[in-house]
Amino acid sequence: MKNLLIATLVLALALTTGYCLAADADTAMAERIKLQLKSPGRNQYDAIKDAGRKPFEVVQFFGVKEGMTVLDMYTGAGYNTEIFSAAVGAKGLVYAQNYHHVLKLINGTRHQAMLDRLVNGRLSNVRYLVVNPEDMPFENSIDVVYWGFNMHDIYNSDKAYIGEAGVQTYLRAMYRALKPGGIVGISEHVGEAQYDNVKFHRLEPRIIKEMLTKAGFKVEAISDLLGNPKDDHSRSIYADDLRYVTDRILIRARKP
Repeated sequence: MKNLLIATLVLALALTTGYCLAADADTAMAERIKLQLKSPGRNQYDAIKDAGRKPFEVVQFFGVKEGMTVLDMYTGAGYNTEIFSAAVGAKGLVYAQNYHHVLKLINGTRHQAMLDRLVNGRLSNVRYLVVNPEDMPFENSIDVVYWGFNMHDIYNSDKAYIGEAGVQTYLRAMYRALKPGGIVGISEHVGEAQYDNVKFHRLEPRIIKEMLTKAGFKVEAISDLLGNPKDDHSRSIYADDLRYVTDRILIRARKP
């Protein structure tokens, strides 16, 4: 009986200690992200997005931890790369990926914006790659892959990476890159079947889940953290009153 009591007390102490350490780690991450949002050298449009993006809560939902290796797929101008850089801290590493199309997109402004973030070693734990997904060098080495607000462009495209096949090219490259048990996080503007999602730059959540499942991932959580009930999905994400505050869905899936 005495031994059982001691074992119970030890277990309780271990659980309490673990909880405190996790809480401390979350607090430290939140503080790093908070400081990063105020740091000089961010893109001129970043601050406009901050309130609507809820950076700390989003990285928490996607399971990002200090010291992890994160792959930010189609980073664009690098908004999320900057957040992940702060989240994983000095012991972590972030790979920011853009496909070659970004070199021409909007006269290369997003590519240049990403380069500008890295001037003078500003984000020392970030490595920037311009490489198409199927040519990425990663295999079973990434903890978390994030693909933000871009699946609709690929799925709805009639150009280089076309429709479902293009999405699968991306997702299978992510699957290959992730460690077993690794996480893929998707954020997307919510669309509905009754509206023109190609024109409005949206995607139905059911399609996202279907694409993930087809690529071999197990969907484990869905969040409306970035939801907006005032957005009825019937207009473009670029409408003046919706820009940066659309109804957005977060989906977390895992590589078995």
